Amino acid sequence: MGTPRTAIRTWMRWNVMFLVFLIVTVSYLDRTNLSVAAPTLMVELKLSPTQLGLIFSAFSWSYALAQIPAGIVATRLQPRRTYLYGMWSWCLLLVLSTTAGSFGAWILFRIPFGLAEAITWPAASILLSRWFPRVEFSQAMALQNLGLVVGAAVAPPLVAFILGIWGWRVAFIVTGLVAGALGTVFFLAVRDDPDQDPRVSEAELAWIRHDRPTEEAIKAPRGFNGMLLRRPSLWAVGVANFGLDFINFMFLTWYPTYLSARYHLSLKRLGALAMEPYVLGVVTVLGAGWLVRRLSSGRMGSARARRLVIAGGLLLGTCALFSVPYASNLYLSITAMSLGYAFVMSILGPMWSTPAEVAGRHGAGFVSGFVNFIGNVGGILSPILMGVALQRFASFTPAIVIAGGVTLVCGVLFTMLFHPEQDRTVVENFLQARTASGISLDGVRAQPDVAVARSGT
Repeated sequence: MGTPRTAIRTWMRWNVMFLVFLIVTVSYLDRTNLSVAAPTLMVELKLSPTQLGLIFSAFSWSYALAQIPAGIVATRLQPRRTYLYGMWSWCLLLVLSTTAGSFGAWILFRIPFGLAEAITWPAASILLSRWFPRVEFSQAMALQNLGLVVGAAVAPPLVAFILGIWGWRVAFIVTGLVAGALGTVFFLAVRDDPDQDPRVSEAELAWIRHDRPTEEAIKAPRGFNGMLLRRPSLWAVGVANFGLDFINFMFLTWYPTYLSARYHLSLKRLGALAMEPYVLGVVTVLGAGWLVRRLSSGRMGSARARRLVIAGGLLLGTCALFSVPYASNLYLSITAMSLGYAFVMSILGPMWSTPAEVAGRHGAGFVSGFVNFIGNVGGILSPILMGVALQRFASFTPAIVIAGGVTLVCGVLFTMLFHPEQDRTVVENFLQARTASGISLDGVRAQPDVAVARSGT
């Protein structure tokens, strides 16, 4: 017998998304601690810039390759268990990383760390598709993705502080333990579906359901994932994510070293100044989510609003990055770099709301994994490019100019391919046609008129 629901409207969906925001924050804190420790490690292990770039990118090799499998794993394990197992794996690997004493050892530890963190976005997309109506997708994803910027902002001063007193190994252990503890809290506090949580009121449950597409009550048929991969909008989002991750990983990995190498900053001053891109990023990520909702509430539809905000963010980021070589002093250079990062990061919420909207509940995990895979190819290339440029030219300028060219090309391709409303119609028609034929995921005849019961337990 189900537990009675409270009659008072609650806001449990936002509580759930806040915990996901914290998970994303910690995941980027755990990734960024290496970049803050990098100047120390270069001296301690006698690493060349190219070797350091390969260590930075090793995380992305496995992270990218694991994205689609991670989406399947997150769908089968469900988000709660996915986060619990994944985050304790992060913890263990970060602690073990403190024993790494060579270039090869760091490569061996960073590869499984990328595998473990690959579950973050697919699990979050599954939760989004279950806990939010489509009208709130952009806002929810903006909150979730804000964790990316906040985690990267917190890491420089926090890791620099711990590193200055106790050394980089303690910083790795502390951030790892935070991840494991948060994974446990999430497992105990959250349910995989609002129907399973008695704290969700009937009013809130009705709001969550009110604009769900009709495919929510059926099982996805064979050929569903292949059909999704042929949707231009998902490739558009993948291309935009490529540009975003190219810039994001450039900052997550090399930015503290860039400040240290070019301006010879102390550890204390480096930790403070390295926050500027992320502080501005918080403003642009929140502002973009608000702007899409505001434009969507007017005459402009949500698809046009997202196209405008995403293309605009990539273009403005391009302009800022192209201006970096002309900056004449430390503060102008940091401001130009920071604006380049912040404008590109602004696309996070609008961009990540598209996979769940187009693919629906059954395809959200798979599609988010695919989009993240495309993005992380950029995450692989960016750190290596920066390391090679520094070693060959003794300057980061060529790599920064190339990064601006990448975001420009991604913005143009995104604008050409992004048609989410048409692609959503194709998905719904595909599911309706297969349901009418009585074909299930396993290729056997299904009961077409039987809906999934919502127990409320």
